[in-house]
Amino acid sequence: MTTISHVRGCLPSTMVDFGKALDTGTTEFTKQVGNMSTAVDKTTANWKGAASSAATAGKISQRLTGTRIDEIVTAVADYYKTYGGRLDATRTAVLKIVDQSAPAAGMKVADDGTVTAPKYPGVPGDIIAQLMQNKLDGQASWLQTQLQELLKEFGEGEDQAATSIKSGVTALATLKNTPTGPMPDLAPIPPPVSPDGKYRIGDPKEPFLKHDDTFIYNSKDGNFSDWLAKQKWQAKLLGGEYVKSDFDDATALYRHYWDNNGKKMEFDYDEAYREDKNIRNSVDSEVNRAAMAADYFARTGNTNFKITGDPNTVAGKNYPATENWQKAIGGHQQWSHANVRVEGNRVTMDVTVEAQDYYDFDKGKSDIGTKAKDSENGRFTEIGWAKPFETHGTITRTVSWDVGQPPSSGVVAETSNPDRNPGREDRSDGRGDGDDGRMPDNDRNTGGARPK
Repeated sequence: MTTISHVRGCLPSTMVDFGKALDTGTTEFTKQVGNMSTAVDKTTANWKGAASSAATAGKISQRLTGTRIDEIVTAVADYYKTYGGRLDATRTAVLKIVDQSAPAAGMKVADDGTVTAPKYPGVPGDIIAQLMQNKLDGQASWLQTQLQELLKEFGEGEDQAATSIKSGVTALATLKNTPTGPMPDLAPIPPPVSPDGKYRIGDPKEPFLKHDDTFIYNSKDGNFSDWLAKQKWQAKLLGGEYVKSDFDDATALYRHYWDNNGKKMEFDYDEAYREDKNIRNSVDSEVNRAAMAADYFARTGNTNFKITGDPNTVAGKNYPATENWQKAIGGHQQWSHANVRVEGNRVTMDVTVEAQDYYDFDKGKSDIGTKAKDSENGRFTEIGWAKPFETHGTITRTVSWDVGQPPSSGVVAETSNPDRNPGREDRSDGRGDGDDGRMPDNDRNTGGARPK
């Protein structure tokens, strides 16, 4: 395990300096190779005799211009600069905790990153003293978690740097023997990753959404019984739209299922957040996880960056609590991406949580509210009368905190207010206002006309 004394003894900034020196040397080398190649071409341009000598000179020119040594050296320079910069930022973050934050709080720090809180004075059984000790122990635990994450990052960064630089040296040795040969393989520089491995610096990367069809579209023939079943379910849909306005989102998506075009449809995730406590918990948890990752990247020297996260499944205890949202999206896939900026000791994150789902029916399952078997509606897919489709929704929040103190649980304290779209809401509590008698449609650009 990487220790504090090891980190203190390293000077990663010298790696950056060496990388810059390599860049400068490579630029000059490339310039001189170009000059030599041009000189050879000019010298042989007017040769009339000595054809073999001219041909040999031509080969020299080709070998000079064809060499890829400069590309390898440039790549090696990038290794030194990138990994050196990351390691130096991590080292700075480690020593800030060890030399400033921990001593200021009266904490002791062991070489392996263990942080011990001071003992709060008081007699045994003193409740106030115990509460204060618990607070100190909590602070020590938090500093220890940060410190050991950084030590782990430093050790992994050293290993990545060593592997990458070694691949560059091997490539140079290969080109020494075959200067005009194919470009050797080089180790890629991975983007920085959060300690949990789920967030990385970079542009948003939409994850794959699995289509788990158990009823295959248009795979069977319909009959009169199917026609009767269609009348029953269409009547249920109309009843839900006119009588049970609490089901506006569920009925909008179900009607689009009957549109039978498979077009992707958007639902109002902000509305889901307001109406369903479990969806609210899942969104808050995702924002908290993203904030933890953003804080880690801020502590390791990044100041203006984007992050993107891996998907997780919203199910189990976070499965929607309301029947409307159980029917509309149920268990779904969730991920987030954010723009983060650090100004002084303050981190501000504009985070977007994305929800993705595939609206279909599953063999062997039943509706939670009505107990109706999924096979009743899945049958309409099999005979080609109704088609599954992808759905999605987004919610954006702005969160701010001091470096090292990201929100870790519960409702985020500092967030933006969701935008209201009255034409897609119900009542004063955010459900079913409608517009001129038109039933809510979560995406005006998809689906058929709603009944007036």
